[in-house]
Amino acid sequence: MQQDNKFIVSLDSGAVIVEFNEIAEQVSGYSKEEVMGKNWFNIFIPDSDLVEVLYVFNDLFYGTNITWENINDIKCKDTQIKTFKFENNIIKDKHGKAISIHSVGTEL
Repeated sequence: MQQDNKFIVSLDSGAVIVEFNEIAEQVSGYSKEEVMGKNWFNIFIPDSDLVEVLYVFNDLFYGTNITWENINDIKCKDTQIKTFKFENNIIKDKHGKAISIHSVGTEL
C-alpha cells in the first residue's frame, strides 16, 4: 500500500501513541510533540464511539477476532470530526507477541 499522504499512527498495547506522521499532524491539528506517549483513545476517539473502537483495538491487538480494516471517526484539535478508513498491521516481536498496531488511514 502506498503511504504517501496517508494518516499514519502506531499504538502500543496500552493504546499509547508511538508513531504519528506529518500528515496526521496536518489533518488532526495536533503536533507530534502533543500526542506522542499519550493515549490515542483519550485524544482522538469521540465518546460516542469509544466502546466500539476499544473493542476493535482489543480484537486487533490480542487476535481474538481480527479485523484488518476499520472505519471510524477521529476528533481533531479544533473539535472537528473526520472519518477515516484504517488499514491495520500487527507488529510482533521475535517470539510472535504483538507489540504494536501500525495503522494507515485514508480520510473518507
